[in-house]
Amino acid sequence: MGFLDSFERSLERAVGGAFAKTFRSGVHPTEIVAALKREMDAQATIAAAGRMLVPRDYFVALASVDHERLDQLGEAFIDELRTALVDHVEHQGYYITGSPRISLRIDRSLSEGMVGAEAVVSKEPVVWIPTLEFNDRRFPVTARRTTIGRGSSADIVVDAKGVSREHCQIIWDGKRAEVADLGSTNGTELDGVAISRHPLPDRAVLGVGQARIVVAVVPQLEKDYQALTTSTGEPVPEDAS
Repeated sequence: MGFLDSFERSLERAVGGAFAKTFRSGVHPTEIVAALKREMDAQATIAAAGRMLVPRDYFVALASVDHERLDQLGEAFIDELRTALVDHVEHQGYYITGSPRISLRIDRSLSEGMVGAEAVVSKEPVVWIPTLEFNDRRFPVTARRTTIGRGSSADIVVDAKGVSREHCQIIWDGKRAEVADLGSTNGTELDGVAISRHPLPDRAVLGVGQARIVVAVVPQLEKDYQALTTSTGEPVPEDAS
């Protein structure tokens, strides 16, 4: 099954019986997705270390009659568009400061069946930080040293078999991150390879005992980065969804 077929089936499940009625005429959802992807690609810019950063906010321009039909589908329709863009970000290896935000608006210069897309390019400064994801919790690394282990003294507590009380440590200087094993019983792995100390790549899987921790360097708006940092500099967990 191709992407367009998959997208249509997913959208049909999301909006139920409204699907056939809504898209019997006028603009089709796959045309909207294609317009959003083109706009994302056009606005991708080279950021730190050659990473391609894309905007987070998008407007879909529609004729009034199309807007009326699609607006009735509510948030379920927007969620499907958002999922399609997230898939595109991952497929292209782009970076984005959060889940895409999409809004529909009327453009009276457009005729029925026509669609346009516009990205809002933020001028706010961006900070690149490593994050660790485990058990549906994401931990942005904001301290110079962040300890991972099963003991209560660890900054990030990982309750899994084979994890030492203080298993390994993330060392972060504000630009580069490393992982260092702390003499753990079962060792530390990076993408399946045992390490004692190694630079953290932009995307990797950290093996700590039987736990697998997803590592990703992500862009954060500077104001959001400041909000993540507590007065003690400890990592603040957030939902990974």
